[in-house]
Amino acid sequence: MRKVMVMAIVSIVLLAGFSLAKTFDVAVLLPGSVEFFSVERRGMDAAAAEFGLNLIYADAEWDAGKQLSQVENFIARRVDLILLCAADNMALRTAVIRANEANIPLITFTNTVGTDPKGEYPGVISHIGRSDIEAGQIQARIAEEILGAGPANIVLIEGNPGTAPQRMREEGFLSIANKYPGWNIIEKRPIDGWTKEGTLAFMEAFLQSGRKVDLIACQWWSAAIAASMALKERGITGVYVLGLEYAKELIPYLESGEVYATTYYSVVDEGYMAVETAYKYLTGQPVPKFVGNEQVVVTKENMHEFEPEM
Repeated sequence: MRKVMVMAIVSIVLLAGFSLAKTFDVAVLLPGSVEFFSVERRGMDAAAAEFGLNLIYADAEWDAGKQLSQVENFIARRVDLILLCAADNMALRTAVIRANEANIPLITFTNTVGTDPKGEYPGVISHIGRSDIEAGQIQARIAEEILGAGPANIVLIEGNPGTAPQRMREEGFLSIANKYPGWNIIEKRPIDGWTKEGTLAFMEAFLQSGRKVDLIACQWWSAAIAASMALKERGITGVYVLGLEYAKELIPYLESGEVYATTYYSVVDEGYMAVETAYKYLTGQPVPKFVGNEQVVVTKENMHEFEPEM
């Protein structure tokens, strides 16, 4: 009898040890392959190592249908939590429904699901990132300082169509631009895959049309470089170029004034915070509905105060 009791106690201890040693499997769904997400993964991987989580990555290649299938596959695998960066903020609403039906917690990061700028959506536990509407507004306020009430011709170069940043950064910019009848948005051009090459091709065609432009507002940093390259190639001066986000490649363009301003926030921190929030939720700790990442304006005057991560 004593031997049986001892064996039972040992079994309980072993089971308890196994429980304490459990590694959570977290699916991380990325919308596509750009440098931004390579940098963000550095923060995610660091947090995963610190908190003992197993991250399983998937890349949707900017295909919302493919990303939804990936979500369904991870649900079938019974992962412990899904971290979703949506390829399309409206189409991926179905992913939230599927995860909720399967009782698998879902957290969004960087790109929201739905239309709330801070990512609040029924069934989404928390969103980690920035308000993309605020990003567009920050850019428009820079334009205000440059253009005043106008008149001015403005081109908006936008990211991959259908993504939350593309839609919301435009919404934020227009929320201020619409106050100025003298501001004329002569072109709004989404670029597939957020590529510099796509931006350059658009800008070359646009400039060949001979239309006058006073300011080009780009939704990401390499688009700002591409726009300034196209202007320089044609010998066009006096056009202000604005970007969002900060990268090493931008430094000479900011120094020369070819790109007037951009923004900075830590992409690495954003990835770290996403995984940290997942860990807190999985271990029963309270998490807020929104975990924010501060955005600041970067110009020639203050650029050396910030260390670019891309």
